[in-house]
Amino acid sequence: MERRLEQNIKELLGVSAKVKLVEPKSIQRSEGKAVRVIDKRKI
Repeated sequence: MERRLEQNIKELLGVSAKVKLVEPKSIQRSEGKAVRVIDKRKI
């Protein structure tokens, strides 16, 4: 299943990604406050 997901991501988005399936709720939340990105480009 991981390999199939990697192939689908590559086909749909055009980028390579490594996929690792884990148990639900086993990934810890990140600590701290989210950082805002401000786009100051002159377009």
